[in-house]
Amino acid sequence: MNPSFEALLAIATQWKKRHKECHGGVVLLWEGEAYAWKDSLRDAGHERPGVYAIDEAGNVFIAEGGDDYNGAKCWVVVDKTMHPR
Repeated sequence: MNPSFEALLAIATQWKKRHKECHGGVVLLWEGEAYAWKDSLRDAGHERPGVYAIDEAGNVFIAEGGDDYNGAKCWVVVDKTMHPR
C-alpha cells in the first residue's frame, strides 16, 4: 500500500529539518524513506518508477512508467484527494 499524502509530507519535512543546507527543490523518497534532495524536479529517467518527489510548496509527484534499469518515463502529480490514506 502507498503511504498517505500526509505521511509523504511528514517524511520530507523531517528530512529537510536534518538537512538545512538544502533550500527549495524537492526531497526524493523511495519505499517510505527520504534518500536525496535535488534543486529542481528533473528528468524522471534518472529515478526508478515509484519514487516520490515532494517540493517546497507541498506538491507531491510520483515517477511512473519505465523500469528500474532505464528509469521512469515521467513525473505525475499525486492528487491529494485521490491518494489513499
